[in-house]
Amino acid sequence: MATVALENVKFKKGYKRYLRNSLYTAIVLHFLGFYFSPQFEFKPYVLEEKEFVAIETTEEFVLPPPPKEVSQPVIPMAAEEGEEAQDAAEVAATSFDKIDNLPPPPPPESDKASKFFAFDEPPVLIKKVAPRYPELARQAGIDGTVMLRVLVNEKGKVIRVSVLHSDVTPAMDQAAMEAVKKFRFKPARQRMKPVKAFMAIPIVFRLH
Repeated sequence: MATVALENVKFKKGYKRYLRNSLYTAIVLHFLGFYFSPQFEFKPYVLEEKEFVAIETTEEFVLPPPPKEVSQPVIPMAAEEGEEAQDAAEVAATSFDKIDNLPPPPPPESDKASKFFAFDEPPVLIKKVAPRYPELARQAGIDGTVMLRVLVNEKGKVIRVSVLHSDVTPAMDQAAMEAVKKFRFKPARQRMKPVKAFMAIPIVFRLH
């Protein structure tokens, strides 16, 4: 252990000398490297001249016409919560014009025809509800009219709804029937007595 400590002391005493000699050696090596390295000569780039020969071809190349543009399909999107109520409020173009003057609907073609209810005074609409516009139909730009056959009872409530004819989607038919079920009427009267009555009600869906 004494020998190791002695050598360590000798190394520490000669540390500055070793560092100085190493620095001098590095300076000399760098100097020799710069002195014996070849001198840099700048040589500008010269473009080589080459001869290009144009070859005429005998065949004619006909480019095909570009492909036709394909319209992007409509991407269905799920309605967010609360969006249905907003859609119902936006359907302002639904028309109920002259609903009181509409004639009774024609009798159904089936042999099991519904009963006919006679009345002196037709039902009068006192409350209407705008139908919800289906989001997929709105995105596809579909509009049109649904003609519904409605049975109004003695209390002015709609108790039966069916589609007479329609030029829209089944989802729009369903939305129209759901809205009409919430309608309220002043009931029809026969000799001053409230009675049931059938009515034909058009529900119009318009985007603009």
